This record gives sequence, C-alpha cells and structure tokens, in this order.
Amino acid sequence: MGQIFSNFVIEPIHKQDEIRGEIADSLVFYADVYSNPKSSTMEERERASRDLRQKATLLTSRTYVIRGYRFLSWVGVVPKKEDVFGACRNLIALSNSVFAEVHPSETYQWAEEIKRLLKLI
Repeated sequence: MGQIFSNFVIEPIHKQDEIRGEIADSLVFYADVYSNPKSSTMEERERASRDLRQKATLLTSRTYVIRGYRFLSWVGVVPKKEDVFGACRNLIALSNSVFAEVHPSETYQWAEEIKRLLKLI
C-alpha cells in the first residue's frame, strides 16, 4: 500500500514541486530578457520564450497526474488548480513578451503573480 501511495501521490507532488522550483529559477534567470527584450539577442529571446512556455506545459501536465488534487489543495499540500493555471497563463504571457512591445512593469507584474500563485514567495 505504501508503494502505491508513494507512486501515485508522493512522487507526482514531488515532480510538481521540482517544476515549481525550476519556474522560480527561470523567473530570475530570464528576468533581463523578458523585462528588456531589446537588450537581448534573438537567440536569447528564443531560448527564454521556449523555456518559459515549456515550464508552463510541464506544470500543467504534472498537476493533472496528481491523484486527489482537490483534497490535497484544500489541505494546502499543493497550490489550487486555478492558481496553477493562472501561473501558466502568466508564464505564457512572459514567453510571448520577449517578442512584443510590453512595458517592463507589466512583465514584472506577471512574474510577481506567478510567484504569488505558486507560493514561491
């Protein structure tokens, strides 16, 4: 029973936690790119855009595989699904912002909202 619980609950939560940590890392690592894209090369923008978008998709997929998510979020073990999906939307917005004219204050707000929703701060 313990092995089943570990495989279907503990391990998926751990994988979600790992991607949350990677998102925290990417928000800092790519801050110079998404806050001021014109100062970055096209290669740097493409890499940042792809990485941020991939983190959004990984967070979504790792959230879906956690059994009993509603209960686990209710007791505070994992973020609420609506918070996860809000963070994903903001990650996609940041991903798109490296190729668009977006004011740095807007990208800052998206990044801060991601941190808040995923309880990274």
